[in-house]
Amino acid sequence: MGLIPDNVIDEVLTRADIESVVGRYVLLKRQGANLWGLCPFHSEKTPSFSVNPAKGIYKCFGCGKGGNAIKFISEIEHLNYPEAIRHLAGLYGVEIPDTGYSGNDINKDEKNRVYDILKEAAKFYYKSFNDPDIGRPAREYAEKRGLSKKTLDNFGIGYSPMSWSALYDVLIKKGYKDEELLKSGIFGKSPKTGKPYDLFRGRLMFPIFDSFGKIIAFGGRSLGDDKPKYLNSPESLVYDKRNHLYAMNFARKEQSKQIIVVEGYMDAIAMHAAGFKNTVAALGTSFTDSQLKLCSRYAEEVVFFFDADNAGQTAALRAIRMMMDYLKKLTGINIRIKIAKVPDGKDPDEFIKTNGADKFKEVVRDALYVEDYLLYRAKNDNTDPETGILDSGRYQQDILTYGAMMNDEIKMSKMAGVAAPLLGATQQAVLSQMKKFQMAEDSKQEQVESRSLERERREEISRRNNVEEITDEANEVPSEQPAGVPEFRKVNDTASKEEILLFAFALSLGKALSDTKLINKTDIIRPDDFSGDTLRELVKIFLNIFDGNNETLFAKMSDYFSRLTINGQPAEDVMLRAVEEADRSANVKVKSDMYLAYLLRVRESIINREEDRLLVARGNATPEEKKKIDTILGRLSDYKIALRNRIGDL
Repeated sequence: MGLIPDNVIDEVLTRADIESVVGRYVLLKRQGANLWGLCPFHSEKTPSFSVNPAKGIYKCFGCGKGGNAIKFISEIEHLNYPEAIRHLAGLYGVEIPDTGYSGNDINKDEKNRVYDILKEAAKFYYKSFNDPDIGRPAREYAEKRGLSKKTLDNFGIGYSPMSWSALYDVLIKKGYKDEELLKSGIFGKSPKTGKPYDLFRGRLMFPIFDSFGKIIAFGGRSLGDDKPKYLNSPESLVYDKRNHLYAMNFARKEQSKQIIVVEGYMDAIAMHAAGFKNTVAALGTSFTDSQLKLCSRYAEEVVFFFDADNAGQTAALRAIRMMMDYLKKLTGINIRIKIAKVPDGKDPDEFIKTNGADKFKEVVRDALYVEDYLLYRAKNDNTDPETGILDSGRYQQDILTYGAMMNDEIKMSKMAGVAAPLLGATQQAVLSQMKKFQMAEDSKQEQVESRSLERERREEISRRNNVEEITDEANEVPSEQPAGVPEFRKVNDTASKEEILLFAFALSLGKALSDTKLINKTDIIRPDDFSGDTLRELVKIFLNIFDGNNETLFAKMSDYFSRLTINGQPAEDVMLRAVEEADRSANVKVKSDMYLAYLLRVRESIINREEDRLLVARGNATPEEKKKIDTILGRLSDYKIALRNRIGDL
């Protein structure tokens, strides 16, 4: 795919209004012209996340993140800029044409080569599994686990031979290069020779697909006592395990309102074979917020199965804490969370084989909502199995901790009501303590995040101040977020208050700036009106984007603000405050007069600086040079008088 045309980006930003885009993730409340909510990018109790529907931008005054709808989707969904445009285009019905190859497609081409390598690897593993001699150990294991031919074929199960180069040799013959193979994540690199070797050897192979059925990685299970029991592809150009779930490509097609999450590949496969095709599995990692969000796209309820051992139950509490924290921030995501428990400590695969699918349906049906599961855990974990006596001290500690995890007061109140009789206290007293615990935990988290955010802000400011991207030509504005090979140089980001407000009033005027009844063509701002590199660059971009009727002007400019500083501060912060000040003038005539006043003052300042420079130069000039300088000074003086007269007329 090539560059996405400017008019398509405009259409995306016009249709994907910032309020509806952000509102999918954040509960927003109107205060004046802006909407406010809890920031989805950092923990906070008091809303500092602002959405300005008129300008099509968002800004968090806590963590500093901001931008337009495309930038928001890029941040929240972990997409690059072009992917975010395409994501929004799909949601809001904007067609993106195929404009052919562009130099910015290098990364895309690399990814496509990796996808091709993984597809060829899957074919190789599948062929090896079905080879009468090579695949015998894998087929015997699959038969022992009760995997039918239909199930094996459906999931593309394969086998990696006991060889250091069997797959490598096949792919090299197909024309793939060593550097391409190493990017795929299924080859290691020999420390001695530097050559790739097959990462998976003698293992049952599970292709891992993305939600749309494209192979992105592999998991391999040992057939004997080899360690680790499961070996998974490392992250690569096409694979980030936090953002995917095993078998989601099948589960999403069920269009069920419920998704079941189990811990391993074999459990997921067994569940599908038993008819539970809405089942997915985590990918060798703790369940993540991105995976929860992925589930919320396709279902209204998620049922989790964690292993019954201590490690599994610890993982359950860790996942619950993460999910509750996440849902506190992303109030726009509405998903119910349940925890299921397989009787007798069995895993789902084991239970289904012993008791059948119908009995397992009862296990799923009996899954507990998060608050009920935590109530059960608090009591069960702190009750002596022999005497049945509850350790009230430990129970109190656990129940307050669990209650503080909740993402809404109703769940917390319910837990307090159940716990109160066991503690010999009132519901209100327990609820009050839960809230104190929650405030203390939130405060700790905010302090940790605050330190982290401050460090990130300092690093970001340092990056923007010292090495900034500057577009080469005033008429070259990239159609996509500049992610290629930009030209970098140090910049002068200084700007006077008058210069900042001049640009702010130009932005605030919008299409009125092209009304010749209000603003003469000679009074349109130009880069040379500004003393610093940053504002000069932004004005170049502004003049290129501005067409006299651009509804997405500010939203498009926000992409460039996010890469620059003004007076050592993020440009988006500086300009947002300045534009808000300019917006206070509701009357367009008043606003245009203010714009002209700042323009004339700025141009007078330019004349003053030029006069000072010429006077210094005159001191060392020859008589002939002095005459020329005096002529220029006279013209500047006349121009300055004219400017002052115009200022007086406003």
